[in-house]
Amino acid sequence: ALIGLAALALAHRLPRGVAGSIGFIPFMSALIVAPSLPLVCAVGLVVLAVEILQRRVPMKASFNVAQHVLAMSLAVLVFAFLRGVPMAIRDAPPLLPIAVAFGTFLLVNAVTVSGAVAVSQNRKLLQVLRQVAHGTVLYDFFALPVVYLFAWVYVQKGPLWAAAIAVPLIGVRQLYKTNRQLETINEELLQLMVATVEARDPYTSGHSQRVAEYSRIVSHAAGLGSRATERVYTAALLHDVGKIYEEFHRILGKPGRLDASEFAVMRTHTEKSALLVAKVSPFRDLIPAVRSHHEAWDGSGYPDKLTGERIPIGARIIVFADTIDAMTTDRPYREALTTDSVREELRSLAGRQFDPRITAELIADKYWLQLADAIRSNHDSGQFEVPAVAGVPRHSGTAHSIAS
Repeated sequence: ALIGLAALALAHRLPRGVAGSIGFIPFMSALIVAPSLPLVCAVGLVVLAVEILQRRVPMKASFNVAQHVLAMSLAVLVFAFLRGVPMAIRDAPPLLPIAVAFGTFLLVNAVTVSGAVAVSQNRKLLQVLRQVAHGTVLYDFFALPVVYLFAWVYVQKGPLWAAAIAVPLIGVRQLYKTNRQLETINEELLQLMVATVEARDPYTSGHSQRVAEYSRIVSHAAGLGSRATERVYTAALLHDVGKIYEEFHRILGKPGRLDASEFAVMRTHTEKSALLVAKVSPFRDLIPAVRSHHEAWDGSGYPDKLTGERIPIGARIIVFADTIDAMTTDRPYREALTTDSVREELRSLAGRQFDPRITAELIADKYWLQLADAIRSNHDSGQFEVPAVAGVPRHSGTAHSIAS
């Protein structure tokens, strides 16, 4: 429990006011050794001590203590119901009760924390649960052998050896925490840069964030994996960054349609965006998607008149998201189109502006319902907040609590 206290005290911040820690590893190891009421009390006291040390407000502190006690209590009951044998009695107890108790603790923890966030932010539970657990579930279960080893060392070698194992474990976690903090700083600087560009045009406020979010759904429709999807997301966030140059300022502020000379200037923003992205070495793989996001399937786009599959897949995805946001946003010269009208537009432009294969997948109900829901959510809120990181998510085992 004391090792768990150290782990909880070093918890790291996650998006949406949630904190993550590896305190569940020593807690679950203790369950394997001695599943009992004293264990539940010890966990509750440790969490309470951490909440007091971190000066959490009483309501959140009470919730964090209660959800840990609830999760541990149910895990102990499940372990007993499945006739689990404590390691203190049997050197190699059956693995099934341990695994199910472990899963019970993680499930109760994730659901209760997500429920609290959903209620406080007036959001859907499943939506919050996906964000809280995003990318961590698999890693959490990879921690099960560590939990078992930790318990075995405690029983066979004693608490000092167990503490010795915990030191590098917490050290690795601190390295992850530091890396995550650096990623967060980079993401916030990226958001600041995008917001600076969009501040020039009140009609496109939040445009890049919406395009980035829509690009995730289009990426899934295109069959991209999670890593490739996140790279497209980042490229979509940066696709208009070249508009920060002064030559675009007057044009962006124009309330009506552009004339031929103005449109010629605007067409250069793809190349200027690509040049800016090229200055940041971790983003250099995004250059093709940023430069070509106004290319058309039939070769009528710009700047390079690329056709078909010669257009980078990231650019083919962004052009969907960019066009969808343009069509669903009110402009001075026209009102936003309905989602049904947008769907018909995409269908009619397949093979001309858009990749026909991706179009067919996107306008099918499976993905279109997700996209329509995202569009409605943006209109209902009147603003857009990025729900996840712009880079590739990296996770290790995590139990959650309310941080802010």
